[in-house]
Amino acid sequence: MKTIKFIILAFLFLSVSNANAQGCVAVRGFGGCGVAGGSGLALAPKQWQVGANYRYFKSFRHFKGDEEQYDRLVKQTQVINYSNTLDLSASMGLTLRTQLNVSLPVSYTDRSSYYEHGGQTATFPGARKTSTSAGIGDARIGISTWLWNPVSHTKSNLMLGVGLKLPTGNWNVQDSFYNVLVTDPVTGTSSRQTLYRPVDQSIQLGDGGLGLSLEMQGFWEMAEGVFAYGNAFYILNPRGVNGTYTNRRTSITIPGNPVPQVFTNEYMCSVADQYAVRLGFLWQSQLHGLSFSWGARLEGVPVRDLLGESLGFRRPGYTIAAEPGVTYMKDKTTFNLNMPIALYRIRKQSVTDKEVQSATGVARNGDAAFADYLISLGITYRLDAPKPKGILPK
Repeated sequence: MKTIKFIILAFLFLSVSNANAQGCVAVRGFGGCGVAGGSGLALAPKQWQVGANYRYFKSFRHFKGDEEQYDRLVKQTQVINYSNTLDLSASMGLTLRTQLNVSLPVSYTDRSSYYEHGGQTATFPGARKTSTSAGIGDARIGISTWLWNPVSHTKSNLMLGVGLKLPTGNWNVQDSFYNVLVTDPVTGTSSRQTLYRPVDQSIQLGDGGLGLSLEMQGFWEMAEGVFAYGNAFYILNPRGVNGTYTNRRTSITIPGNPVPQVFTNEYMCSVADQYAVRLGFLWQSQLHGLSFSWGARLEGVPVRDLLGESLGFRRPGYTIAAEPGVTYMKDKTTFNLNMPIALYRIRKQSVTDKEVQSATGVARNGDAAFADYLISLGITYRLDAPKPKGILPK
């Protein structure tokens, strides 16, 4: 039974830290409550558990609303993101019920496109070029506690956590963009040049905001070796924009008004709220230390934040995925493999989309690229609890 508890809790620890949207809807990896597994339900005071989680996805399918833009694939004009993230985490027991959690992501992402490098026009064929970001992301630190004593509540329990998302990741990563059409303001002549400017919001390492993280996760033993699990988090980002320019603006001619109306809300990156929810079941197999899981996963970015301003450019939307997984425990080490498979993807209308639609009466919905699946591979290792001091042997 202790082995089963180890597996289910290590599974929760590994999985809740995997939230990372599969594409241009930029939900970055965030550590959750970090439930520690082991011989009991909680870390002993001053006991440590460390972990690492690697995530990979390729986003390339474009959606406006929940309709896929198949023509992008046919014309080969889709944006392609290759994302690689290693999330390093550690938890330390403060009491038998409460623990401190820290996490730091490190990522490398390539983004290739036509439209950011001159586009494709009747007179210019364009060329697919790549921009890159690499480095540490936004660190997280928080505290979490079991609602009920883990010694007496071994078949079900719930952990709540609160933490801070720190703006340690560079939110203004820049790279070279090629074949950009530049018009001289004095002479009016145009030429294509290479410019060094911020990369797309979806591959920025951080968002530049100090966020508040609200987290929960728990389990319920439904039958011998069969568990229901769940975890969720919501990141509140009160800051409006972060100062990173997007080179975007929308100019719309409104019927009856000869002067175009310019919408400038998207000229700078938004610092958006983010969320994720997971529910599912885990089954302990007859093979010692091996278990299998199946669940559902929701993650996304809201149109408007709960607190503060909702200004700037963001791609609001969410993904619903089926999430199979396998977990294996050997002594103090737990390995976990999850592969969320997208079932439903939607790029919702942004604030600017709604403003333009209201002004013109014409439906408007920006697009975003999503992945078909995400690969998540994690490992945790639990250190021995410190030995009591000041006790003489008999």
